[in-house]
Amino acid sequence: ALGIFAAQVVRVRMTYEYLSNDRNESQAEAEAHALEKAKQRALEEKFGVDVSSIVVSMESEQSVNGARTSSEDFFSLGGTIARGEWISTEKEEVLSSTHNGDYWRVKVYVEGTVREKSGTPVDIRYAFIRHAKDRDNCVMYKDGDDLFLRFSSPVDGALCVYLVDAEKNAFCLLPYMANGKGYQEISANKEYLFFSYDTDRSADEMTLNTQSEQENNVLYVIFSPNRFTKAKDNAGGKNWRNEDLPRQLRYADFLKWLAKNQTADTDMVVRTEVITITQ
Repeated sequence: ALGIFAAQVVRVRMTYEYLSNDRNESQAEAEAHALEKAKQRALEEKFGVDVSSIVVSMESEQSVNGARTSSEDFFSLGGTIARGEWISTEKEEVLSSTHNGDYWRVKVYVEGTVREKSGTPVDIRYAFIRHAKDRDNCVMYKDGDDLFLRFSSPVDGALCVYLVDAEKNAFCLLPYMANGKGYQEISANKEYLFFSYDTDRSADEMTLNTQSEQENNVLYVIFSPNRFTKAKDNAGGKNWRNEDLPRQLRYADFLKWLAKNQTADTDMVVRTEVITITQ
């Protein structure tokens, strides 16, 4: 016998104290953030969290006046996503708001109904490759190598792909710059080859570059059977070789966008690949 059960809706209550970390934050903004964080904390305490984190080591070597110097930088990409979702607010109240000369300290109370997220993620298939004919995923590249992506999904949906570089910029590789929808439309059970002008005349061709002896980048594959749009970004400009760059935003803003979308869309699938580029 096969049974299907809807996720149970339960009531939660949370008293939460928020300390602003932005001197320019107004009282109204601080109180709104406090209420939002109180709801998030209530979900985390009730259902727990899923933790997704990538720690990347960025190594580089440079030659200055004949002497070689090396440096190493670490940064973490990730965060926590609550395993539940907020359904309705029964009560929310600001208990106190005080200002210490620099920051706001706000205490709030929230009460509402929540439910646990459920379901199995869509089984997407992908491979980052150096040559259009390749099929196996590749994580080692050289300066000047092309980048292609093979992708397929068992269901229709929307796809975005980002690359985060050593300078903590998030570049939107997909949808293409000429795409006005804000997402790449995906048809079920079809294999796509992205970044290939031979298969799609509207494609943006991708070439990986580095000025360091070795550089690590992080690629994000973001898919959902529900429509979503890419993060708000800016024109990419040009690199040191005067080549056009994809549209971009800071990786901290990208992570905020990603966390917001994952929280709102329980069907969203996020996969990551750390790739290495050498001279």
